[in-house]
Amino acid sequence: MIIGGFSMIDRGFAIEVSEFEAGWSFLLQGDDAYHFRNEWQLADSLGSSFGTFLRDHEYYQLFQ
Repeated sequence: MIIGGFSMIDRGFAIEVSEFEAGWSFLLQGDDAYHFRNEWQLADSLGSSFGTFLRDHEYYQLFQ
């Protein structure tokens, strides 16, 4: 899924998020992926953009 300059690939057991402009990415597995998925679903249902969600939930600092 491509969302406003970011891509998210949900592999079930892991989630990979990439930022296109800088080429940064991070990978979450297991419980971390589960929590990320649930937090994003809630934020999305409340109208949050993906970039805002990443910043608000401190996932943006995982990019390298």
